[in-house]
Amino acid sequence: MLFLIHCTDRADGAPIRAAAYDDHRAWLRASPVDIRLAGPILADDGETRVGSVFVVEVPDRAAAEAFSAGDPFTRAGLFERVIVSRFLDITRGKPAFGATTP
Repeated sequence: MLFLIHCTDRADGAPIRAAAYDDHRAWLRASPVDIRLAGPILADDGETRVGSVFVVEVPDRAAAEAFSAGDPFTRAGLFERVIVSRFLDITRGKPAFGATTP
């Protein structure tokens, strides 16, 4: 099953994100979870990181929640809010609507 994990940083989270970044990246590389998509959420300035999004394929909600709980960002207290939702990929990983980008 696919799950979307939407994490919002706390307002004072930039130093936490910076301090936990290397551990977060190492944890993602070592994760046995099938991470289909992952990346930071950016503020309108296009640079400031204000959250994270993951789409993971796991057997159930408990596994998605465990994945999120194990993230060094989560363990360091970076996130103000985490939403875990079932996700249906109607595109199956391919562009489905609008123009494709080169």
